[in-house]
Amino acid sequence: MNIGKACAIFAQIESDQYTDLEKGIAVYMVMAMPTHNGITKDAMLRVIRWMFPQIFEIEDANHD
Repeated sequence: MNIGKACAIFAQIESDQYTDLEKGIAVYMVMAMPTHNGITKDAMLRVIRWMFPQIFEIEDANHD
């Protein structure tokens, strides 16, 4: 996967068009980029929201 495709997948992390493996590789590649000036805060937050339930079992994310 090239960095352009990785950034495209990263920006569309919620899409069913890509497998979880492709998404994981894309996230890893974006993390390794020297700068993230082209990545929006909104895209970063969508990726965090996508990753969080895969890492942690939570019943209600809004629960304090």
